[in-house]
Amino acid sequence: MKRQIRNTLKKCMLIIIILISFTSISNTEEIFEKPKKIKITAISEWKPFSYLDSEGNPKGILIDFWKAWGKANNVEVEFNDSTCWAESLEFIKNGEQNIHLGLFYKDDRSEYMDFGSPIIDLMTGIYVQEDVEAFNISDVKDLGIGVTEKNYAKNYLEKNYPDINLLIYKDLNEVMEAVDRGEVKAVCVDYHNNIRNISFYYPELKDFELLQTIYTQPLRVGVKKGEMELLTFINDGIKNISVAEMEGVKSKWEYITIYLTKEKVKNYILITSIVVIIFLLINTLFLKCRITQGVKRLSESEESYKKLVKLCPDGIFIQQKGRIVFIKEATVKILGQDNYKDIMDKSFVEFIQDDCKKNVQDLTDRVEKLNITTPRFEEKLVKGDGEVIDVEMAMNVITYKGKSAVLTIIRDISQRKEREEEKQNILMEKLKYERLKTEFFSNISHELRTPLNILLGSIQLIDKVPNDNVYQQSEYYKKYSPIMRQNSYRLLRLINNLIDMTKIDAGFLKMNFENHNIVQVVEDITMSVVEYIKSKDINIIFDTDVEEKIIICDADKIERVILNLLSNSIKFTKKDGSIFVNIYDKNDVVRIYVRDTGIGIPKEEQETIFERFRQVHPLLNREREGSGIGLSLVKSIVEEHKGKIYLNSEYGKGSEFIIEIPANVKIKQEPILADKISSDEGKVEKINIEFSDIYS
Repeated sequence: MKRQIRNTLKKCMLIIIILISFTSISNTEEIFEKPKKIKITAISEWKPFSYLDSEGNPKGILIDFWKAWGKANNVEVEFNDSTCWAESLEFIKNGEQNIHLGLFYKDDRSEYMDFGSPIIDLMTGIYVQEDVEAFNISDVKDLGIGVTEKNYAKNYLEKNYPDINLLIYKDLNEVMEAVDRGEVKAVCVDYHNNIRNISFYYPELKDFELLQTIYTQPLRVGVKKGEMELLTFINDGIKNISVAEMEGVKSKWEYITIYLTKEKVKNYILITSIVVIIFLLINTLFLKCRITQGVKRLSESEESYKKLVKLCPDGIFIQQKGRIVFIKEATVKILGQDNYKDIMDKSFVEFIQDDCKKNVQDLTDRVEKLNITTPRFEEKLVKGDGEVIDVEMAMNVITYKGKSAVLTIIRDISQRKEREEEKQNILMEKLKYERLKTEFFSNISHELRTPLNILLGSIQLIDKVPNDNVYQQSEYYKKYSPIMRQNSYRLLRLINNLIDMTKIDAGFLKMNFENHNIVQVVEDITMSVVEYIKSKDINIIFDTDVEEKIIICDADKIERVILNLLSNSIKFTKKDGSIFVNIYDKNDVVRIYVRDTGIGIPKEEQETIFERFRQVHPLLNREREGSGIGLSLVKSIVEEHKGKIYLNSEYGKGSEFIIEIPANVKIKQEPILADKISSDEGKVEKINIEFSDIYS
């Protein structure tokens, strides 16, 4: 009995020990209590992975992922949004949140957090507008890249691309607002490798495309440092998510997968078949309607083409196998036939002039064989009455009644040719007249120049004889000799201009191009007339921004140009007015300005001022003397220098002539000094001639 009690006690003790052991083991396993609620912090602006919608509800791929995780592990998931990684990190450090979602780098976060396994790889890339021509990030360094101030990409770009112009904004909303305003044409944003349509999450980037990925980082889970049990629970909990749930989440950023059972397959096939049948029925009805409309439009189009062909004044016909099978009424008229039956089933070559028949036949065969279209060409046709006419033709290959054919269009151009011939004859007559006029001007100028030189030489000779000469003592001679000399110079100026004009027209105006200091040339001829201009109570001012500028020019002709412009300025500038001559070196060109404070030129007359024989004032009412040739010659001389001349003028305020001459130089040639160009006596002669039509 005692033994039985003892054995029973032993068994009870053993059971108690086993129970204590199981209790101990159970307590050991329950050291880490499974949480019933987990708080997750995620960045609210971090599209497309986690963000808040317009109503403040958490959305995005990561949100869906952790909702699926909580459902699989029977844990309530609570989301808290933050504005940046730093704020999210503070939540974890202070124990306000359990899990941090985001990207983790090798920075100080590892001092406060432990990280789980990577979930997906995320990339940060540079997106640019489609119209920006760029192949890599270096091409947009001057354009600038929009990035947020708290995005790690900013530090990455500053470190690896120091020459990139970064446009830094507070958050992504400000970046996208800048994109809308057109301030930003390149942005730095995150994306997954299968999410290339970034505009789904950022509509502002609909016209942007990926330029370059700058780095890739894994998306992980982070917990407070030391909470490894929680981290293990999170990692293990991922395995509890079913394949369907996991793929349902992933499909939002990678692909869409449909898991089918046999029953689902039947339903899908049935539904798909019904949809296809309905689609085919609708498509058949739509196609029938389209065909009906197409037939109607084709009939209308055919009728329109018939009317177009009927109204067309050109001759139109179709050939098959060298025979005419269709003909338009206008063709019958052009060919001079009485009835279209006289042409049908004949070869068109029969109507071609004999010496051109072979060429036209060869061309027709080549068009039909090679299926080409000919440009318009001219031929001669023989009409029914034997008259030969000029026609313009073109050929093309078409399909006529199901067979290949050659379409030919002909147009009677006999009257046009006659008009062209008449115009050509008129043109030749005009050219002949112009040539005779030019020869007349040339001959009459030389004929006038000879007696004029004799008269002018006689006056100069009389002026050089001793003072006791009877002519010089005569009061009449003293009174009229200056008038005779000035008018002789004036006639000589007119004759010289006429001769030079005919030389220009004939292309024989000789230019003596050498290296000259253009500044000295212009300054010397300007200074030569200072006393004369001052005698008219007019001020003259010369100025230059360079003391020496060597260019290729004809110095004698340049002097003539400047004298002519100064002569005009003197004639149209009143007493106490001013004339300005300026030279500016523009590297490739030299600009010479001749400006006055005279009466100016009306705007409506400025376009014709450089035309030959044109003057501002009508011939019978002009205020100053002149032939209207001077400015035309000036323009021709400047153009011979490959230069240009411009006019700026305002009526009542003065005029400004601008001469622009290329600054070219003859290689290995010393510049010619100004005093070797013409003597002082020669300059006086030039001045007397150019200023001869200025009367006090």
